[in-house]
Amino acid sequence: MKDVRDKERDRVLMAFHEACEKPSVDQILEWTERFPKYADDIRAHAAVARDLAAVRVEEAEDISESVLNTAYSNALNAIYAAQQKDAQPDVAASFHDIAAARNLDVIEMARAMDIARGVLADLFDGAMLRPIRKRLMDAVCQALAITAGAFDRALDLALANPRLGHAKSTGAPTLKRRTCDEIIASSRMSPDRVRYWLEGD
Repeated sequence: MKDVRDKERDRVLMAFHEACEKPSVDQILEWTERFPKYADDIRAHAAVARDLAAVRVEEAEDISESVLNTAYSNALNAIYAAQQKDAQPDVAASFHDIAAARNLDVIEMARAMDIARGVLADLFDGAMLRPIRKRLMDAVCQALAITAGAFDRALDLALANPRLGHAKSTGAPTLKRRTCDEIIASSRMSPDRVRYWLEGD
């Protein structure tokens, strides 16, 4: 008989727990009136349930405060980094230096981009005049992992400090500057590749 009563009490307490996770006074009164013989058990269970709910709220508040503190710290770090970036002027780096920093050279880049090596060499050496085809600029930016702004600064540097060819026996080395389109059109690429690099703007 005791086992039957215990099982019935357990069923009532389980139902009470499922219906009232954080039991209110009204809920406790309602359940004790419905099951008066288990009133003491219901009140004891309600007290434990309310204590557990209070602990969960405190833990959630601690977590929320921790998350907020972390987010605030990250925001301050981002603001500081942005201020540092604004405070430091962008320093121009040459195409050659940028490529070297990424362990690349003109030959590797040309092969990866499927473009004539001479086209990139003329760009890097300051022999390619503006305007530069957007498709070429985008491909170089992607290969070197740089922004369009860094590309423009590198181009300015190349044009201001061109790399001259080898000196000939008859005179000093010279640099023949041409437009981007002229360089691409006169390269030894197939007509399809020439057309590809001249299109897309």
